[in-house]
Amino acid sequence: MERVIHFELDIAAGARELWSVLTDAAQISRWWEGVHAVKLSDAKPGGIYTLDYESGEPDVCEILENEPGKRLRYRWQSSEPEPTIVEYRLEPIEGGTRLVFHNTGYKPGEKWDRFYQANFVGWLEMMIGVKKLLEGATGGDLK
Repeated sequence: MERVIHFELDIAAGARELWSVLTDAAQISRWWEGVHAVKLSDAKPGGIYTLDYESGEPDVCEILENEPGKRLRYRWQSSEPEPTIVEYRLEPIEGGTRLVFHNTGYKPGEKWDRFYQANFVGWLEMMIGVKKLLEGATGGDLK
């Protein structure tokens, strides 16, 4: 049975600001742990984000669906045995925006256990970092 990383965060910021932080190549390196440069070939389906790390191989994120300000789905190829699917969904709420996060494709078994556990913590920390960045709690970059 496939495992899923899922959580929701309420952020005191508009959908436009949140969308920009999540998808603008110039802003992603402010919250994505270890990334020092991000390149985007095209924001449309089929477009590629390349995430360059201070050490190691880059991650490649192929955009599958893009509804600006509402939803982004991409295939994330990192160090996992196979790519996983990441989805950000933004929902308006009173006083801000709810970020609904899904990362699917984690298979059962020991081969996947450490990736699932590390990524669960990593994604949660990074999305909390996005919240802090937008709500002004850090006064600058998070890294």
